[in-house]
Parts: sequence; C-alpha cells; structure tokens
Amino acid sequence: MEDGGDLQLDEGLRRRLGLAGGESIRPLRAMGRTLVLERIDGQPRAAVPWDRELVLSADVQSFPLADLLSLVHSAGKSGFLSFTCGKVEKCVYLHRGEVIFASSNQNADRLGECLLRDERITLEQLRETERRFSPSERFGKSLVERGVLTPRELWNGVKAQVEVIVRSLFAYTTGFVHFWEGEVEPDNVVRLALPTRRLIAEGLEQRDDLLRFVAHLEDARVVLRRRDGKRDTLSGNGRAVYDALEDGDRFPALCRRAGFDPLSTARTLMLLKVLDAVEIGTVEADGDRLLVDLDKASADSDVVRGLVVDHVALLSELVAPLVMVDGEAAVRARLGELVADVARAHPFLDGIEIGGGCVLDPEAVTQRALRIARDREAHVCQALGELVTYIEFELRHHPRLEDAERYVEAVEDLRAKIEH
Repeated sequence: MEDGGDLQLDEGLRRRLGLAGGESIRPLRAMGRTLVLERIDGQPRAAVPWDRELVLSADVQSFPLADLLSLVHSAGKSGFLSFTCGKVEKCVYLHRGEVIFASSNQNADRLGECLLRDERITLEQLRETERRFSPSERFGKSLVERGVLTPRELWNGVKAQVEVIVRSLFAYTTGFVHFWEGEVEPDNVVRLALPTRRLIAEGLEQRDDLLRFVAHLEDARVVLRRRDGKRDTLSGNGRAVYDALEDGDRFPALCRRAGFDPLSTARTLMLLKVLDAVEIGTVEADGDRLLVDLDKASADSDVVRGLVVDHVALLSELVAPLVMVDGEAAVRARLGELVADVARAHPFLDGIEIGGGCVLDPEAVTQRALRIARDREAHVCQALGELVTYIEFELRHHPRLEDAERYVEAVEDLRAKIEH
C-alpha cells in the first residue's frame, strides 16, 4: 500500500469496522499504538490532506470549538480543520491563523441558500439557475454568467457564505474536530482573508440566537404547520423537513421524523420561514392557535444578557466587602451553597461555578438563561434577585463590618438598573 492509498480488507474485518458495500478506509497517520483511519464512501466532500501532519484531535464535548479555533488562531497556524457531528461535516482552511475558506456538506450552507437568506437573490432566480445549472459548472459562476450577480456581488456572497459556515460551528456541543498543520489550498479558486477572532465572537453571538430559537421550538406549546403549495420551491434539507412536517407538529417529533439533529432542523426551519413555507405558533390553554413571528420570539436576547450583566455587576460589588473581611475561600463556599439552593427553583443556575473574586461568569449564566423556554426575563430577575437580596442581608448583618449601610448605598445606581 502506498501513502494515501486505500487498505485492502477481508470481509470479516470490513464487518467489524462497519463498512458498507463500496466503502473503504485510508490510513492517515500512525502514532505509536494508535492508527488514524479515514472512511472513504465516494461522497463528494473536502479532501483530507493525508500528506500533512495531524497535530490535534479533540472531542468537542470536552473542548469547545471556539477554544480550539482560538488556539489555532493565537498560534498563527496554517492548516485544515475538519469537524464532524453525525452526518454533519464542515471544514475550515486557515493561513497563519486566519480563515481563508470553509466548506460544508449541509444544504443550508450551500451558496444559493446563503444568497437567498441574505436577500442577495430571489427565490425565482435561485430556482431558475438551479434548473439550468450543470454539475460540471461552479454555481457562483453560473449566477454571474446569467446576469443574476456581478462578480463583486458574488465575491461578497461567497465571503458571507464562508462566514456563515464558520459561525455555525460554535452551536455544536458534540462532535469531533481534527486539525492538520501545513499549507492546504482549498479546492476552489476563492482564497479569502477573514479575521478569525471576529468570526469566533460573531459565532458565539449567533449560537445564542440559535440556542434561544431551539429552546422556543422545544416549548410544548409551540406547534408547526406547513403552508400548502410550497414543496416544488424547495430542495435538500428544506424539502425533507417540509415533507416530514405534519399539521400541528411538535419540534421533537419533527426532528425524529426528518432524521436531523435539533440544530440542523432549527436552521432549516429558519430558512423555511424566510420562504414562507412554514408557520410557527403557540397553542394557548384554551386551544386557540396564536401565530408568532420568529423575530419577536428572539427579540429578548439582548434584554436577557443585559439583565444578567447588571445583576452580576451588582453582586460583585456587594460581595467585595465580605471577601475583604472573611477571605475569598469562605465567601466562595457560602456563595456556592446559596447558588445551589436557588438552583432548586431555577435550574438554569445548576452547576454554575463561582469565579475569581467570588464573581459569577455573566457569559455562563447568559448561556443557561437563553435555554429557558418561557419567561426568561422573569426567571433571571427572580433567581439573581434572590442572590442579591441574600448577599445584601448578609452584608447588613455581618458582625465585623462597621457601617455596612455605606456599601449598600454605594451601589444604588446599579440597583436602580435592575429595578428599572
């Protein structure tokens, strides 16, 4: 077997490896007692650079993608990053730590779908180009040749597509990532120069939006309904979800029936909503269906984040005098017990760790709060408000703090913000 060639396996070993007919495996690297193999199934996908060094492999459940990509960026590494989660495959090409291209096997990440979501083309233009498009052509080139886009508009669209793919990575909490170091040219004429740090920050913000939308969809009151006559305008994941959707469906049942994970299904529903192919609504106690707008359902993100930041800022100011007289270890223990107690009524605080200086991490709290299905603002105010109330009580009654009232008065501006 030559480097990069497929291994010849007998039928017994093929069965043990779970290889289907027509599938083979290719060795990528031998590391002592460990062998890294690639499954070859003939599907079109980005080629793994087997002639480069595989320097990083990680489980995303333990090492979040944002941290791993930040590491590659900070180290100024060039290479090929591959992410897989079930049937989802996404790849990022980097040069000296910056993103130069990305690809995905998800229909929602295709150039046409991205251009449609961004309203750079119309649905009619997309469908007409798809009808005339030859697989031997590049889809973007076809759009330019047919006068749908100018070269500059295509360039901006491709950049937006790559950014969408990279930002979408950070919503995944499971999966595996591998990084091959070395210059790897994408199988594409496009070579971009996108700031990785900005994409990570935007991706984390977009993750918040998607998680909040998933939480909304998982609410037992939320029902889904498809609009008739839209099937012929859809393809790929959009058509699969549309076909699987039954009137009055719930989101978990739709995911099972369509065979997609919740994140992929949610992203597809966003596209179907743009195409006016689905209705998303709620069933109230009297059984009446009230259709809700997705923008309205997601509008409280900044409000929730602001509430968390303001409460955490107030807590940190109130805790500081206690740390001064009792020491950080003692206050951390008491605050940890308090958070655990409050978490019994407000589970989104369960497992939240107390950081340095006995301060809560507002980002960690916000991520938990955005997964609350209903009344997020009320839950945040009640839970964090209870922490504030108790710490203020302890401050006022501390035996070794003289004139404790001055500490309370010093934070009146912060208190006014959370009571506004």
